Amino acid sequence: MKIEVWTWGTGGPFGRELGVGPNRRRRGHTATSIVIPDGAAGGAAGAHILVDVGAPSVERMIEAGVSPPDLVFLTHSHFDHLSDLDRLANSRMRGLMVRAGVKDFERALKLFGPLPVIGTEDCLHHPEDGARARFGYLGGLVSWRPLSGYDVWQRVRRPDGALSPEGSQRDGLSLAGAPRRSGGAIEGASPERSGLPHTGGFFPFEVKALPVHHSKHAPGSCLFLFRLSLGYVGSPGGDGPRFRNFVVSGDYKSMEEWVIESPDLRDPACLVLDTNTIKASGDYHASLEENRSLIDRWTSGEEEVLVLLNHLSGFGDFRKGFYDHVPDDEDWRAAAGFATKPKVTVKIAEDGECHRI
Repeated sequence: MKIEVWTWGTGGPFGRELGVGPNRRRRGHTATSIVIPDGAAGGAAGAHILVDVGAPSVERMIEAGVSPPDLVFLTHSHFDHLSDLDRLANSRMRGLMVRAGVKDFERALKLFGPLPVIGTEDCLHHPEDGARARFGYLGGLVSWRPLSGYDVWQRVRRPDGALSPEGSQRDGLSLAGAPRRSGGAIEGASPERSGLPHTGGFFPFEVKALPVHHSKHAPGSCLFLFRLSLGYVGSPGGDGPRFRNFVVSGDYKSMEEWVIESPDLRDPACLVLDTNTIKASGDYHASLEENRSLIDRWTSGEEEVLVLLNHLSGFGDFRKGFYDHVPDDEDWRAAAGFATKPKVTVKIAEDGECHRI
């Protein structure tokens, strides 16, 4: 079994330019899923992790036949990373009601519980620019779950998304899918919810946030690392589980050197990287030229690494004179064809595309 990485939306915040015709592909707002099938991560029950929820990610999930997310992680609170949150929260609950034949909304809220939304404290709770300030009207459809801090591996409890800093990190992850039981009942589950699949215990991954610099109206901006167990080193039961990280950057202009030097960013299985322009250095986003040095620093050539260039715009390349037009797909593909170390694959992310790792 392989982990699936879906890129539902891969475009910049403002899309194409009015009045100049459809001269390049339409791309949606940013949203990326990591789908862990049952049994893929150390034999544990699976999970669907959604990082950012830009429109029209919900409709793309429906069309692809992908199950609803178990958890949403927000890299920051800008609209293009949140534009489908309202639809997702409501569509998820309505789908659960239809599948279970439940028609009373209040009963459904108690039965299925809210969708956990996880981010840094400022990303969720900043009084002016936080996600909750903008989507507080969603009420019981979502629960806001702030991370305890940066650079701390944390586990996420099923099904409510409560966060627990990891003590014995790797030992804890190998048991992440095993329910904890007390007196025969699953801890943390209401009597009504205990009959649902995958209830209790922890999700089969650990998560860590690292800070990035984006803009003053994006407090608590971060990139996320998800650590998963992908099979075993040697034979099963021999040398133990093999762990790989999946990294989703969100938007950033720069990072502190200590973040760039984090060993957890070395040789990830997949790296989804904000790449707003090809050559132009912007005020709020990274360019492909700038990201090439990060890709080189974060890969050794000894592990298979898939790099997906995401959040594409290119308007800054036109504005600063690098192109006489806003770069199109052909320009982006040509720019992404640079030489890399062995075992490193760089691709342009596409809306609705799935990569199996």
